[in-house]
Amino acid sequence: MTDTSGLLRAAIEDNIAWCSRVCSAHGSNEKLSSTAWVNFAASPPFYPNIITRERGQQNEIAVLADKVRRANQAVRWGIKDSFGDLMLLEQNFEKILSGNWYGGVVSEGDSKGWTTVSSPAELHIWEQAWGSSEATIFPSSLLDDDRIEFWAKGDDGAIQSGFISFRTEFSVGLSNWFSVESLSFAEIGLLRVAGSIAGGLPIVCWSKDDLTGDMIGLSQLGPLHVWIAR
Repeated sequence: MTDTSGLLRAAIEDNIAWCSRVCSAHGSNEKLSSTAWVNFAASPPFYPNIITRERGQQNEIAVLADKVRRANQAVRWGIKDSFGDLMLLEQNFEKILSGNWYGGVVSEGDSKGWTTVSSPAELHIWEQAWGSSEATIFPSSLLDDDRIEFWAKGDDGAIQSGFISFRTEFSVGLSNWFSVESLSFAEIGLLRVAGSIAGGLPIVCWSKDDLTGDMIGLSQLGPLHVWIAR
């Protein structure tokens, strides 16, 4: 039987660690409590300032949101509601995304046809292929972190697909996958690559798309919402 509660915890904590790492590369002011992870500085585009760690924290998150709002008065910023149980309309937030956490242990795979980014120039090309129209979101300092790999696959030097893996002691998180040919998560073959590096650790991720019909080995763990301050 799949331990969905344990996998859910692993997925949330992996995502917190990943978001913390990206935010710290931009200069962050973070606090971690049993309730939530918080960045009081400006987070880069697409990265939240608050991620909840426990259910039923409506009042506590409202207080934290006020503190972040005061610290970032001119910045639109987000809250990742890890359990999909917050109501933030009265705090002047808009729900922009609903999705689910996924996780599971997958069999060994292979990374044939895939390469990893190893230089700032390659990382810039990878980020452009991913589709960033913003300022740099992934600074080259992230390449010095051996927990992180930027994966790429393509022909004739052009990147067609990619994703990021982030390894902790308890899981391997997958994020920021893309395909210029609009291939699905399963069609890209992420799980084969992840299986080649996981070493028996569970694979975790979140998505606004339903991944359960596409693959064997990942279970839907629970809902999440993303809220943006207005």
